[in-house]
Amino acid sequence: MENLNATLAANLVPIFAVIFIVVALLVGFLVKLELDLSKMHKRYRKLTVGADDVNVQQILMEYAEQINQAIEENSKIRGDIEKITASASRAITRVAVVRFNAFHDDTAELSYCIALLDEENSGVIISSLNGREFTRSYVKPIVKGESQSYKLTKEEQQALHDAAIPPEQRQQED
Repeated sequence: MENLNATLAANLVPIFAVIFIVVALLVGFLVKLELDLSKMHKRYRKLTVGADDVNVQQILMEYAEQINQAIEENSKIRGDIEKITASASRAITRVAVVRFNAFHDDTAELSYCIALLDEENSGVIISSLNGREFTRSYVKPIVKGESQSYKLTKEEQQALHDAAIPPEQRQQED
């Protein structure tokens, strides 16, 4: 026993140094745990803001329900967008007008043709031939940029060509 006391007495400073280091590490660990707990408590308060006597599970269930409702609404909106897009592709979005003198007399450029096309370059060409004493109108169907049933005049071909250019490209060319 005396041997043990002598060994302890001789090594008292290193033993206290080791104990001090261990205590300092434990205090540091305790401070870190307190900071983490404080952060978690702030997050919890933020999560439960406005909720009195409500547990986290109930709050999470309400959030899950809101997310499911948003997903359903998003699906409906996506379906509506697809319908609108399909409908818009058939809408008349490409228009061109060509004026001309159909009879090469002094009636000026009173005749015209209008091309009305959708995104697929399908639609109609409306032509009006105006003379001094009469007016004639014609409508010719266009399917994918071509008239399959009727021959087009050069003015109608020009209107078809001009209308077939998408509006966003037409603005860049001007």
